Amino acid sequence: MILNEEVVMTSKPLTLSVAIGVLLMGPLGPSRAADAQPNERELTAAVTRYLSEHGDLCVGKFTWPRVVTQADQQAHTNDAVQLPVLERLGLVESTEIAAPATATPATWTAGPDTQNDPNAAGTARRYVLTAKGQRYYSQKKRITLGPHDQPVEHDQDLCVASLTLAKVVRWSTPESIHGHPETVVRYTYHVKAAEWMADPEARRVFPVVDRIIRNQDNMLMSVNVKLQDGHWSPVLPGQ
Repeated sequence: MILNEEVVMTSKPLTLSVAIGVLLMGPLGPSRAADAQPNERELTAAVTRYLSEHGDLCVGKFTWPRVVTQADQQAHTNDAVQLPVLERLGLVESTEIAAPATATPATWTAGPDTQNDPNAAGTARRYVLTAKGQRYYSQKKRITLGPHDQPVEHDQDLCVASLTLAKVVRWSTPESIHGHPETVVRYTYHVKAAEWMADPEARRVFPVVDRIIRNQDNMLMSVNVKLQDGHWSPVLPGQ
């Protein structure tokens, strides 16, 4: 899951990481879809499998290092607000770098003294993960929905918690989607969060994560599940 406030479960980047399916209409008739009625046991197995593979709660910080410019600070971007908190908690560390007018963030070089650089456009802060932060930088392929709901693949993300199934609560009547019966399953969940997410300031700057943690066992999540080859399976973005 990826949270896009930031919610990484995978929805748009909060890069939650809950994956949401892309719905494509198919030729399956409505009568066949209506006949394919799942039961709670089948859907519990499907959602449990989904969360075991895609239940990481990630925050959409896919690439490192990350640079926060003076413009970012003035605009109070997610990185400008969140990274100083992560630095205080020991997950990242930062250095001051020059921000040449002709360079991109990826080519900025470390160096606190920019007063004598005629091309300097000010300074910025460059953040890297510490050894502690690396423990939460998950190396797992994820797919989020980007511009125009197009699937975007990522190989890493910073993940702050993991979800497991509490209970399947309800599901929709199956509809014919891309040639298969498909239903939307609503479920409650348990959360196992990183210990530093107990920090009040971390909870404040990651409000979606905070809401998910506070409402475990009560708030409903959803995942699309389809019937294929006789089994109900989660639908991931791009499928």
